[in-house]
Amino acid sequence: MKKKEFHIPTDICLDAKKYMKQLLQELRDKGIEITILDHVSLELIANTYDLWLDATNTYKKEGNIISETNARNTTITKPHPAIKIAFDSGAQLRKLLLDYGLTLGTKIRIDALQGDLFEEIPPQLQKFRVMK
Repeated sequence: MKKKEFHIPTDICLDAKKYMKQLLQELRDKGIEITILDHVSLELIANTYDLWLDATNTYKKEGNIISETNARNTTITKPHPAIKIAFDSGAQLRKLLLDYGLTLGTKIRIDALQGDLFEEIPPQLQKFRVMK
């Protein structure tokens, strides 16, 4: 697969750009090669994280509950719509990060599997030892 450098979207907030730089560095540190086929997923991660940040900041600034006056001139209170946006984008972001093994749970499982499984070769397997 042809390798082409991924460029972080320019239309996302500064915090999302910083996050994407950290995420890309994490992928490089793990030795994961980013191909053109990964660009859409990485762009989705960037835009979804940006949306999650925006929605979260909005309801934190404006409050969790909003008041509206309906057609009957009755004031009703309801959860801020940004809460659902933050929840949905957070769930989508987690699914995207799972694909790259970048959630805490996935990283713990991967780290456990990467240990030296045969640091000490069990006696029943020693007869199958590959000689160099």
